[in-house]
Amino acid sequence: MTTIYCKTTAKGTHSFYLVFAGEEYYLFSQDYRKGVFEYYRNGVELNKAMQRSKAHYDTAILKTMDKLPIYIKYIEREYDIVVLEQTKRKAARDHNRRCA
Repeated sequence: MTTIYCKTTAKGTHSFYLVFAGEEYYLFSQDYRKGVFEYYRNGVELNKAMQRSKAHYDTAILKTMDKLPIYIKYIEREYDIVVLEQTKRKAARDHNRRCA
């Protein structure tokens, strides 16, 4: 199961991490927001971490959710892993084109 979590790394800052296949990847740091910390501190499954309806109109959580796919795509390219469903579909489509 792929999860996203955050932890406080400095006064007024928390950092976000992706846990995928037992490995932990640093995503980004941002200013501390209580609502964001409460939502992500215990780890959230990847799909729920980016599901806007779970944010309950908290703008800080919504902005964080908007950042996640960008940083996850970077991690996918940097470490040559496939995390997002969109990336899995693209890889399968490209594989089918090469094999056809």
